[in-house]
Amino acid sequence: MSRPYAGTAILQPDVIDSKGLGFRVSTITKFAASELTLDTGTNLTRRAKDMSTDYETASKIADDATKMFKKSYSDLVEISTQLQVSAKKASGDVRKSADDLAQGLIKVQKQADFNNLTRYVELLERAATAMTTLAELEKAGKLQKIAGALK
Repeated sequence: MSRPYAGTAILQPDVIDSKGLGFRVSTITKFAASELTLDTGTNLTRRAKDMSTDYETASKIADDATKMFKKSYSDLVEISTQLQVSAKKASGDVRKSADDLAQGLIKVQKQADFNNLTRYVELLERAATAMTTLAELEKAGKLQKIAGALK
């Protein structure tokens, strides 16, 4: 079989049949040897260029991802610092409010006589009960009769 590209860096099939392309081991070996020894090996040079371009692209993607990660990390650190400051301020405000409330309760305790306050509350509860009872009597129409009997 005559091969017009024999000795060059183009791989030609030895057989083409119903199953597809066929290559002899010797053809593959010669092709690989010629590719490796030629200064201008077309397939290896092209693939090396493709791999170099792919490597540069991957390197750029990795660098961009690193920059994005560093920016996100810096933003996260800044936000956590702000949260710490806010939490300290809120904690201080809560503590101050609790102290103010405690001081206010102490003042109320000093000024109020709780014994008299208890007595006043009991009197108010009794008055509320009496008013409820009077309202029920008025609804039933009995309050007028009782008031008339008392006069």
